[in-house]
Amino acid sequence: MFNSMRNLLACICIITVIYTQDHWETAIYANDNWTYLVPESELPSDWNTLDYDDSGWLTGSGGFGYGDGDDGTEINQTISVYFRRKFVVDNTINFVSSVLHADYDDGFIAYLNGTEIGRSINLGDPGTFVPFNEPTSTDHEASLYSGGYPQEYSLDSLQLGSILITGENVLAVQVHNVGISSSDLSSNFFLSFCITNGSSYYGPIPDWFQQPLIFTDSNLPIVILDTEGQEIVDSPRINAHMGIIDNGSTNNHINDPFNGYNGQISIEIRGSSSQMFPKKQYALETQDINGDNLNVSILGMPEENDWILHAPYSDKSLVRNFLAYELARNMGRYSSRTRFCELVINGDYKGLYIFMEKIKRDNNRVDISKLEPDETTGDDLTGGYILKIDKWNGDVNDGWRSDSPLSEYDGVWYQYHYPKPDDIVEEQKNYIINYITDFETLIASPSYNDMSSGYYNQVDMLSFIDVSLMSELSKNVDAYRLSAFMYKDKDSDDDRLSMGPIWDYNLAFGNADYYNGGDPAGWQMDINLGDDYFKIPFWWYRIWNDETFRITFNQRWQDLRESVFSEEYIMNIIDSATTLIDAAQVRNFQRWPVLDEYVWPNAYVGGSYINEINYLKGWITDRLNWVDQQALLAVVSKGMLETYKLNNAYPNPFNPTTTIEFSIPRSDFVNVRIYDVAGREITTLINGKMKPGKYTVKWNGKNQASGIYFIQMVCNSFSKFEETKSVLLIK
Repeated sequence: MFNSMRNLLACICIITVIYTQDHWETAIYANDNWTYLVPESELPSDWNTLDYDDSGWLTGSGGFGYGDGDDGTEINQTISVYFRRKFVVDNTINFVSSVLHADYDDGFIAYLNGTEIGRSINLGDPGTFVPFNEPTSTDHEASLYSGGYPQEYSLDSLQLGSILITGENVLAVQVHNVGISSSDLSSNFFLSFCITNGSSYYGPIPDWFQQPLIFTDSNLPIVILDTEGQEIVDSPRINAHMGIIDNGSTNNHINDPFNGYNGQISIEIRGSSSQMFPKKQYALETQDINGDNLNVSILGMPEENDWILHAPYSDKSLVRNFLAYELARNMGRYSSRTRFCELVINGDYKGLYIFMEKIKRDNNRVDISKLEPDETTGDDLTGGYILKIDKWNGDVNDGWRSDSPLSEYDGVWYQYHYPKPDDIVEEQKNYIINYITDFETLIASPSYNDMSSGYYNQVDMLSFIDVSLMSELSKNVDAYRLSAFMYKDKDSDDDRLSMGPIWDYNLAFGNADYYNGGDPAGWQMDINLGDDYFKIPFWWYRIWNDETFRITFNQRWQDLRESVFSEEYIMNIIDSATTLIDAAQVRNFQRWPVLDEYVWPNAYVGGSYINEINYLKGWITDRLNWVDQQALLAVVSKGMLETYKLNNAYPNPFNPTTTIEFSIPRSDFVNVRIYDVAGREITTLINGKMKPGKYTVKWNGKNQASGIYFIQMVCNSFSKFEETKSVLLIK
């Protein structure tokens, strides 16, 4: 069956993507005569259908608007204008696909026979109702009148076949303004069809018309989905077939055999704010023929069944998430593995995507203990758990709200990620709620940063530091408060709370025009969130203000600046990625021509891909320099030390006493011992937790024989440090 679907899909791709055997004609032009209405009240809900009686509307030449000199019919200033144009289809079997070209100011929704076929991103989510008097959320300038190109919205053969009818059809459009006082309004729309035979039904395509993208091969893996005519929706998941072509070092062709995967999946649209974009993200599960989970290796990643097809859209560099996950893994942390690919759904080329791992408990992902529903007592109950702080949408969610024990801070919603809300049992809920409550109580206490009784032994300090470092390096506007994961293993394995893995960095690295996201200066932790419902948990502020944490943060920053966070290292990752996707990004922006347009929440619109990459690189360079300066200022102002160090003892040679000096840059467990030349331990001088600073300790060797001795210093609370010095005792 899959082979027959494979053959059908190849035919669809040839017909609806390559189009080399067909020709294009335009059925509706912007300057045709349309019926139109400037509404003063809400229209009937069927205004966009074929059966609606528009005999009471006015008739005029499109487009309808004012102020730009591109209007066939000028109208008075208004929030919205509605217009309709009927056309006849001789036989739908000859109509393979269609393209709606939209040139507008400021927003629109277009319908074919009452079905939405295109919408600007400033008029809400697809499928949602927009009242006649609602302005757009942002402005948008028309392009044709200034020599530009209109936006393109395509329907493939399956979509078109479910909407178009033989006989009379109607295209209906509502165009909205950004405000009643706006100086201009434009509405120029064209509807063109790809026709399979030699007949001519309509008129020639406009001079600026570009034949839809030809996609035949790629140096990246090609992912092909066949939904058998079903629409992929937010929920529930639908069953579909997925084939992956991955020929390794040789090019992949659209009609090559499926060699990366060839089987059933379930799939749905995923994401929160990203769902408003026409380029959709997807969550999918690989399945066997019975619909059960099927663990498989995809594109060289370890076997699992839950995957993500990430769709970079507002991130016009296409690499921000990829970059963040690469850096986190190279820091020694788990983060989702990724592979660039190109996606085709039902013959429709969808652009460049990133196939990646979903955050999940697994030996190759978040490696903590498996927690079964019947594990409700003892050590079994203590782990593992994955929690997240995030918006309350997406997958089936459950969790609890924890009010801050400190009145000056807001509370936070915790969500169960693992075990899933449908699987976690009451005893497990109670355990993890109590565990987090105890953690919050400790952080809220006056002694939260006490060296012996504070939070240092309750958390994996370095995991908190590394998540904070990634948040601040990238100045992620969602940092600490959204897509924020944490986990807890069984007590017998690790009883501490760990932060991570990182997730969702497409609005990071200078790609957001709110919360100062585009400014490479300033700590993200210090951003004023105002009335935003999603606040940073209070315990992040408390930990961030702890001097030991800040010292360790600075030390880790300095260490990473010599390796993973060096400018050369980061730029090499970007250059390698952009070289790999060079041809694919051209096709992607042909499919989604947004390089010269604002896409929420861009802080920069470059107009070209190279400009977007240069902006990303320049922003990162400026950010590195700013954080470097802050780390230096912190060292100067607080006298912070930046290295572990064991100095040479003095005097040396000595008799009978010598002084040993050492320094530590952060609170740590310190062990200083004396050994003889045979490796026998003579004495222990230091053995315990110490605050950051410089220290001296004396060793009296009056009871030892003359000879060489070794002073060894070991610190191991954070990262293993060990150093040895020799001294000579002469009597």
